[in-house]
Amino acid sequence: MKRWISLVLALLLALSAAAAFAESDTLLGKFFQQAVKESAYRGTVSFSVIGDGTTAIPQETWTLLKALLPQLNVTLEHSTQRKRDEGEASVTFSVSGQPEHKLSFLYDEKLTGLSGDLLDADAVYTAAREWSWTRLLTSPAGEGEAWPPMWKMLLNVLNAPDSWKKRAEPLMKPYETEVAEWMNTFASVSMQMEGGKPYSELACKIPAAEVVKEAKALLGKVYQDRELLSLLKEAVTPAEAEAYLQPGAESALNAMLDQLKMEGSVEIARRHDSSGTALLDRISFPFAQGALFTRLAVSVTPTENGQEWNVSGAAKDGSEFDISCKQASPDTYTGSVELMLPVKAEGASFVVSDGKPQLKPFSFEYSFTWDQGEEAYSLADDKTTQTIQGSLMIIPKGETEIPMQVFSLTANLSSGSSKQSPTHLDGNVSWMDMMSGAAITAQLTSRTVAPFDYTAPSGAEGAVRIDQMTVEERASLLEDWMANLAGFIASAAAGTVAGE
Repeated sequence: MKRWISLVLALLLALSAAAAFAESDTLLGKFFQQAVKESAYRGTVSFSVIGDGTTAIPQETWTLLKALLPQLNVTLEHSTQRKRDEGEASVTFSVSGQPEHKLSFLYDEKLTGLSGDLLDADAVYTAAREWSWTRLLTSPAGEGEAWPPMWKMLLNVLNAPDSWKKRAEPLMKPYETEVAEWMNTFASVSMQMEGGKPYSELACKIPAAEVVKEAKALLGKVYQDRELLSLLKEAVTPAEAEAYLQPGAESALNAMLDQLKMEGSVEIARRHDSSGTALLDRISFPFAQGALFTRLAVSVTPTENGQEWNVSGAAKDGSEFDISCKQASPDTYTGSVELMLPVKAEGASFVVSDGKPQLKPFSFEYSFTWDQGEEAYSLADDKTTQTIQGSLMIIPKGETEIPMQVFSLTANLSSGSSKQSPTHLDGNVSWMDMMSGAAITAQLTSRTVAPFDYTAPSGAEGAVRIDQMTVEERASLLEDWMANLAGFIASAAAGTVAGE
């Protein structure tokens, strides 16, 4: 597991830095509009591998990657029509001397779907637009959870358009005021000293039972507020609205709250110096038995160059974590990751000592840089260009087989001044073991193109409604898909070895 922790961190940081993609008046925004919203996109990815091995990857896996990846080509495609909420995105894999294999994701206003010979060459699998494909991974024991996840509904509300939020603001204001007044009944203010400097601290400690009580009181008012319920339904999916935003849901949610076995308190602390400048914001949460976390605390501290964030806590498997991130400059973030992970043993899930999982430390420091680059226009060839660069360096601490390593990204965009001019996106993503010199690089060449034919799931002939299958049927289907994928990998590897 820990071999991939640094990779996950790299992806999260890259996704955070990529928020500017949605700005429509930029070159990135033009690419996004053409490739995703209005037209089509086509690109190819090739790979290169250097080095004899790395402690980050088992030697047998590295040998396979070094033989297979240079012969692998991936084609990426997406096509849609302007002002139509429908399209098809596909990935095609080809290995030198082997047949191509394709996987497509289809969507329109009513359905989503999957097709391709990596699944079943003769079938298209569809589901209602609001159905979550993650339910393919649901065990029969967990399928009884008929309600859609609440966190997804909250995410939909948070990501609603600004026009919707403007309409919602006056309706939400009374509830925000009530919560603030309720929190004040648990608040206390004190004056303290640190480093010879005085500061004031607003502390708020709210028992979990009081949180549940207030939540039930707010639910009672929300479910009487027909105007707010109606507006909320505009921001969520039909399934979420049916589950949560109709009067009958109040009793079910209250029953869920009554069943929570939660101890401890929500603790909030806010510090300010004598001039009113914020010094610290910190909040910690209690969790119900069986929840993913047993404790979690988040803090934000202003620094000379921005802010410093810290997240610490423990998971139900016994593991502990402490993650920090500090803005060292406008384009650079540094920090550390401190983990205590359960030790696994053969024949058992974890090594247990005195009734608790035995933990092993794993930690590293990191430095992340992101250069958005400036757009540059050339009158001579009527072209705007931009180069974006990012890197993440991982520096392990203590005894570990994980080497010092760096992930890097370079993206080159270019397009003519006309709104109809295609936009090119070329670049590469690479990983390097700084100790051995081993490296893997993915090279992308792509551009936006005119829309091409695609399949909308509602028009697919002989489509199989996967959302109407039983959980056992879906589990069997997923097993078949995994077997097809494993067969493709085995066939490609065998062909690669035979071709050497």
